[in-house]
Amino acid sequence: MIIDLWDSWSGKFSSDMKKHWEELGHEVRFNGLKYDPEIPADIAFWYQADNASQVGILKSNAKKKFVQCVDIEVYAGQPFAVDWTKVDGCMFMAKHIRDYVLSKQQFPQNVRLLLTKPGVDIDKWTLNKSPKSTPVKKIAYVVGDHRIWDVKRLDTAFQLLYDLNRAGQPWIYQLHIRGTYSSHVQYNTYCQYLEKDLGLEGFVVWYPDRVGDMNGWLNDKDYFLLPSTKEAFSYATAEAMCKGIKPIINNWEGSKDTWGGFVSNSYGEMMQHFLEDKYEPEKYRKYVVNNYDLKRYLKEIDEFMGIGGDK
Repeated sequence: MIIDLWDSWSGKFSSDMKKHWEELGHEVRFNGLKYDPEIPADIAFWYQADNASQVGILKSNAKKKFVQCVDIEVYAGQPFAVDWTKVDGCMFMAKHIRDYVLSKQQFPQNVRLLLTKPGVDIDKWTLNKSPKSTPVKKIAYVVGDHRIWDVKRLDTAFQLLYDLNRAGQPWIYQLHIRGTYSSHVQYNTYCQYLEKDLGLEGFVVWYPDRVGDMNGWLNDKDYFLLPSTKEAFSYATAEAMCKGIKPIINNWEGSKDTWGGFVSNSYGEMMQHFLEDKYEPEKYRKYVVNNYDLKRYLKEIDEFMGIGGDK
């Protein structure tokens, strides 16, 4: 079977899919590599709707076509530029994203819909069974696409860091940021102002380059902070929980469907979760094992698209 896989983000999800399908013996043409208009693909899958515009769909020679709606491109209106009459199936990784699209888009009857939870390769992440007993508490803040913009709420992270270090604890807190500023000049300027005005320079550690070994990078982290105002899923959060790192998660639409009781309802609750003694590494990992297993995720996708284990 020939599968055309398109992912403008070239992220971990599509990388896992590509590897999985190749292990099953299929040929995967990723982002147009080895694409041949004279040789039709059996299946084309656009990982997000932003690169499955009407032009992209019409150019494809695949026998069956599938599109996934993620999150940022949904709110930007990208799914509504897709010619769904040319598509066989649409996938969603979060209920609130599906409900938003369905409230604005009527799909043709022939388009099948799938809601499936994403998956993490759990075996890649070693468990830290207890918090570090050091005078410094390290908070991980990770941006998946490496660019920090307003919905990721770095300003909230800075304000939390400031308040935590004024809370009279016997330790100090550091914020470890894997990412860099984006082209959002006004928001970046605001965050840079906060970092300086609140006197945080000595408590913030930046990692502007991609981290090759995230499992190793997370080894000495005590908390994982996700203060976002929107997500469909957060791969980095699931990875940190697999490590047994305590998640501090903001409340946005759909967050409780994704992360259950680990969501904080307010800024005050996030502060409380940082300061309390409760720390349950096995519980954090078990939540991911029970809800976001990669093998289950790939199996559901295979079944939906009709991808078997032979060519």
